Amino acid sequence: MKKLVLAIASILGASLLSTQANSASFDCKKAATWVEKTICKSPELSKLDDAMAKKYKQNLTNTFDYEDSEILKGNMIIDQRLWLKFQRNTCKETECLIREYKEYIEDKNYYGVAWNFPDELSRSDLPSKNEFGKFSQTFKTSIYNSETNRNDPQEVTNTLSIYSVANKPYLSIIEGTLFFTNFHTCDVGDNIATWSQNHWVINDDGQDEILELRLYPAPYKGKTQLLLKDIDDQFRSGRCGVRGYFDGIVLERE
Repeated sequence: MKKLVLAIASILGASLLSTQANSASFDCKKAATWVEKTICKSPELSKLDDAMAKKYKQNLTNTFDYEDSEILKGNMIIDQRLWLKFQRNTCKETECLIREYKEYIEDKNYYGVAWNFPDELSRSDLPSKNEFGKFSQTFKTSIYNSETNRNDPQEVTNTLSIYSVANKPYLSIIEGTLFFTNFHTCDVGDNIATWSQNHWVINDDGQDEILELRLYPAPYKGKTQLLLKDIDDQFRSGRCGVRGYFDGIVLERE
């Protein structure tokens, strides 16, 4: 019995030492990507990763208080996967990771890098050719038919094009059209967007605040997908009223 107790104590001790040395939410011994290795090497990022995981688990637990808990839980899992793929895992700098984690944990927006001398940016600071191009998504939406008094399905295609700007590789021109329920559309046209570490940013000046739409490119099965993030759900409100919902739309590069 004494030997068994000592063995258990030894195992627990090793486990505690491992936890203290690595406070990230995953096993750092299995870290494979640059993002995972960077998190494991940084005490600050390890703590942020652990805090992110705790918040995510708590949010999942809180869904049980609602009638549609399974739907809410499913949506939350999808949102988590989108955040990991498009926002966290596309970072190439430590400060980018810190920003993404803090925004997640604190529910507060931190603006990206403001380039003081953009013409002197290194290649690693600039978007690659895959961050430009035409992106689209074909899906079915409901359109009200006044003759039958029914909502009929209609196939539509969201499109968004990101064009380069000559001699300004950190800038782009973005235009496109998005479809919403009952065939409402919203034009996102001729916007100047700025590259900010891992995403494009379009800003509109609102009455009391800046309206910000982010576009996060990420590789997927040999192609590039694009996630739209409407910060505080204000950009679409300023552009299109209450007709549409930008946040979470995913397009694929053609």
